[in-house]
Amino acid sequence: MVDLKGSITPLVSISCMTYNHAPFIRQCLDGFLAQKTNFPIEIIIHDDASTDGTKEIIEEYTSRYPDIIFPLLQTENQYSKGQRGIMSRYNYPRCRGKYIAICEGDDYWTDPFKLQKQVDFLEANDDYVLTFHDFNVVNDQGQLIDEDPLEPDQKKDASQKDLILGTRMTMPLTLCFRNLIKEFPPEKYKVTNGDTFLISMLGQYGKGKWMGDKIEKAVYRNHSGGIWSMVNQKQKTARQVTTYYWLYRYYKRLGKLGYAIHWYIKILYVKLMKDAGKKKK
Repeated sequence: MVDLKGSITPLVSISCMTYNHAPFIRQCLDGFLAQKTNFPIEIIIHDDASTDGTKEIIEEYTSRYPDIIFPLLQTENQYSKGQRGIMSRYNYPRCRGKYIAICEGDDYWTDPFKLQKQVDFLEANDDYVLTFHDFNVVNDQGQLIDEDPLEPDQKKDASQKDLILGTRMTMPLTLCFRNLIKEFPPEKYKVTNGDTFLISMLGQYGKGKWMGDKIEKAVYRNHSGGIWSMVNQKQKTARQVTTYYWLYRYYKRLGKLGYAIHWYIKILYVKLMKDAGKKKK
């Protein structure tokens, strides 16, 4: 298929966000370009006004692969201006693929057949909306600090309820999902960890497939400059509470699942109070 731009329409769009990822972005992009597929892909990048040379590296790769890499290079940092849902605002609307895979610029894939395996499954199973798999965690220097962090009860397929309630833990860099959501609700732009909101919305369309050891582990980088990894556990819990609050508001507005989401918010709130050493009121 050829789109209006005259290029072949990709089956998969890889969505990548970067900010000051100069030490890591080459490894990330090389992981994308190493994918062996029988279908075309595109790489959609949003750089949030990096100041460390990330922008120049992206431009270098774009000049080498102009038909595959499509960057949006900000001149002002949108996150510092209060913008949330960066990927939903600037990347997903540009994704032309039937499927979307996520990987931020400081993480990377190790399996050259990752996308082929995930897409093959989704093409053959209409009742599944997404696939996910395992990952390792490394530090700034690439040293392994957490091998196989998922608990055993997370390593299984996810029901629609699991996805909607956000009770299945994974990392965005393992996801490949159907490009079904063309417009996100205003509630999503109130939260920091938007991947939980995304997975919950995708759960309205189907189940999640755990690919297990069929795919080599992707690599999540825990480093001092990471938006999520640089915050402490109390801050992470607070952000989770905020996410579930807005999920509750979203489903309440739709008239769906508000009660269940409400109880999940309460559970996380109690945990937050316990972490803060305060009594539950």
